[in-house]
Amino acid sequence: MKAAIFFYAIFTLLFTTGCEVLFQEQSIEIEAIFDVMDAAARAMKQQNAKELPAVKTDVPPVIDGALNDLAWQNAPQGTNFTDRRAGGAPAEDQSTIMMVYTDDAIYVAGYFFDSQPNGIVGRQVEDQIRPSREDWISFTIDPLHTHQFADRIFFMANPIGSKFVSHPPPFADPAEVSQMWKAAASIVDDGWIVEMEIPWKMLNYPETTEPIDIGINFDRGHHRTGANTWWSKVDFVEDNRVDGHWVDVLPPPKLPIFRDD
Repeated sequence: MKAAIFFYAIFTLLFTTGCEVLFQEQSIEIEAIFDVMDAAARAMKQQNAKELPAVKTDVPPVIDGALNDLAWQNAPQGTNFTDRRAGGAPAEDQSTIMMVYTDDAIYVAGYFFDSQPNGIVGRQVEDQIRPSREDWISFTIDPLHTHQFADRIFFMANPIGSKFVSHPPPFADPAEVSQMWKAAASIVDDGWIVEMEIPWKMLNYPETTEPIDIGINFDRGHHRTGANTWWSKVDFVEDNRVDGHWVDVLPPPKLPIFRDD
């Protein structure tokens, strides 16, 4: 037994030493192969990402927690949320989301159905405090479409309209972030509603004259059931995550940012 182990160790040493130069010569090619395989795997995952067509409106909705504006009647809808806790099964309490935009802002709305609306919880009354132990919705936008965590901004709101931004603009005064955008919510007979107005100036997006695709997603925290439901099912790895796509949106020209020295 000891002799077998000895000869195996000698063989392994000779083999690895003899292949060292070959491995070094082929390392670049091997890395390239892995890069191609990784890109192919991401492309296959992207085929499952949901899409929402971009619609530009001449008359933006009023941010009041109601969905009676003409803009919402013409907006495409995202549905069929899945439950992360249940392994991606369809959510028991479904949600519907909508988006439109102007040259000034992006408008987001959601209708979050609840079979027991008396159990909807909204506790946090102050802005810029992350919701917890209550119902909430998070809208994620990746304007540069890098699929990287650092390039996403998360806009969150609860059923009483308190709002929170994760990854706010670096140029913004933290005390002023909550004043840069709007959110309104209302609890209704079969769930709750939220509306958001997010100015383009809060986002870092490409300078382009052609329509582009932007990464987006929605996830909902359901206090009563503990469910975490998502519009576009993802792998829950923050970098290279497969979010949904906001398709054929044309961002406005960027305005220069002036600062007083």
